[in-house]
Amino acid sequence: MSARLPASVGHTKRPLLPAEFDDDLRARLAALDAASDGHAAEQRPENTVLAYRADWKTWTKFCAQLQVPPTAATRGTLRAFVDYLWNREKRAYSTIDRKLAGVTVTLRQDYGVVIDPDDTKAAREMLKDYRRQAEENEEPARGRGKAPAMRIDSLRLIVGKCSDDIFGVRDRAMLLIGFAIAARRAELAGLRLRNVVEDPDGNGLLVSVMVSKTDPRTVPVPYGTNPETCPVRAWKAWVARAQLTDPERHAFRAIHASGTVQPKGITPARVGDIITAAGARARIPVLFTGHSVRSGMATEARRAKKDPKAIAQITGHKPNSKVLHGYMQIVDRWGEDDNALINIGL
Repeated sequence: MSARLPASVGHTKRPLLPAEFDDDLRARLAALDAASDGHAAEQRPENTVLAYRADWKTWTKFCAQLQVPPTAATRGTLRAFVDYLWNREKRAYSTIDRKLAGVTVTLRQDYGVVIDPDDTKAAREMLKDYRRQAEENEEPARGRGKAPAMRIDSLRLIVGKCSDDIFGVRDRAMLLIGFAIAARRAELAGLRLRNVVEDPDGNGLLVSVMVSKTDPRTVPVPYGTNPETCPVRAWKAWVARAQLTDPERHAFRAIHASGTVQPKGITPARVGDIITAAGARARIPVLFTGHSVRSGMATEARRAKKDPKAIAQITGHKPNSKVLHGYMQIVDRWGEDDNALINIGL
């Protein structure tokens, strides 16, 4: 008795199973896969593309040492990769986790190799075990750690030290807009002029963050009460001074040493460098990074008792995000309602 299902049951024809597809259908599906992969790659932020390239380079180097082809991504090779990165190269947890993702994406898009999700899960479970063991053994934390939050008092000092030339006008606008929209480096670098528009009712700016590692978001940026730290005024000053008109070009541009604004935008890495240098000019005793304006906005908003949901709408976090919850803890741990030691008679 044949185990094959009948082509139809009653008057309802069952759909073909993948094993029954003919060559023409397979070719059309493959073309659709290739087109969708190409489209997805075009939408991917530049810094992610560069990171994935670095991840693949690390993977191929590892596979050469193991004497296996780079397409041999099995449960064993992925676990060995984690072990190699953790114990040999002493990489940070987040770096290893991202490299697993980069290898997975590259294999799928460039080589048509789809890794079994259970295999990547097994590799990540091993990574979690290594991190837990390191914490139990009180080993020093790996990586740069969390970016220091740029608090409002530091932000005031920093923008106050920005010069009045074209470089200072750009840097001031980038810092204040970056803080107001809780921007990542790539999000600031990816802004186009068309993404920043004035509110029709004159309340401020509507900033559409389209280049993001999470879902796109539109942030309503109101006028600041302090003209010196008002992101709206700083933005308008930059647009006027740089004479920005083409909506398709980048909002924040490279500037030649002569002071001429270039048509090309700045890279995410350059955004981070500008933020770090601005903090150094103001002699802030903290090394700020490209992520500091983002963590600073979330921290200061919580200190002002803003609702986590309102903060999440600006940062793009999910309301139950562990990262957002971490920002909340930084502030709430000293609040009377959240610290059980306050007002108990000590």
